[in-house]
Amino acid sequence: MMAARFTTEQVVIKKIDQDASAARTTVQRQRVVLEDTHFELFVNQTLREEGGHPNVLTMQTTFAADGYDHFVFEYCHRGALFDVMENAVDKQLDTMQAERYFVQILAGLKFIHAAGFAHRDLSLENILVDANDTCKICDFGLTVDINSRPVDRVGKPYYIAPEVFDNVAPYDPSKADVWSLGIILFLLLTGVPLVNLPSKMDESFAFLTRFGLKKLIKGWELEDFVSDEATNLLEKMLCIHPHQRCTLQEVAQHPYVLRRT
Repeated sequence: MMAARFTTEQVVIKKIDQDASAARTTVQRQRVVLEDTHFELFVNQTLREEGGHPNVLTMQTTFAADGYDHFVFEYCHRGALFDVMENAVDKQLDTMQAERYFVQILAGLKFIHAAGFAHRDLSLENILVDANDTCKICDFGLTVDINSRPVDRVGKPYYIAPEVFDNVAPYDPSKADVWSLGIILFLLLTGVPLVNLPSKMDESFAFLTRFGLKKLIKGWELEDFVSDEATNLLEKMLCIHPHQRCTLQEVAQHPYVLRRT
């Protein structure tokens, strides 16, 4: 983080080694990375040209110097949403705050999808919170065209969709985003992750697959945190099979969301 030259505005600069970026490796060339920084730049520029959105982190400018590309972003004073939750009392948000954050994240993701992209790495770590308590989706290194059908396994363990984790067939990245958004809603409301991995080797996922979300919520004694209406939405977002999973537009039209917008 630094102050922008000639102003008192604080910004964040993402510094990217140009050679490593071109080779798609770490700086030490020790491993291949999946992030495509050239497409990431294109995504950020496109979102800015589309007018930007209050719930998507704004890239202000770019410049190159000394073998590095620099992406300049607005600064979010409260840091990642993950840290906001970690610092909350008992690591638990109150219901109204959780719902307000979810509606903001949904709005940002709708804008990203409408611009023609799927994020593929939605997580509490990739959502920043500014001084006005506004959520902003960030980090587009794994973003793809929304009409593409990728096959690579990307994303973080808690949030990755089952079909992405399976890594056996092309998948719809927009439906994968819906799964990740559902996981985020569950986390915001309860303060606990739904699964460690979307694998039958994971006890929670195996229970979810066999008995359903409603019984899991009851078994974990979370009924006080997840209303019947929220449970209904989560059941639609967290369908194991992506062709049965609701679309992002259907999420936005669900009564749980409409009552809060």
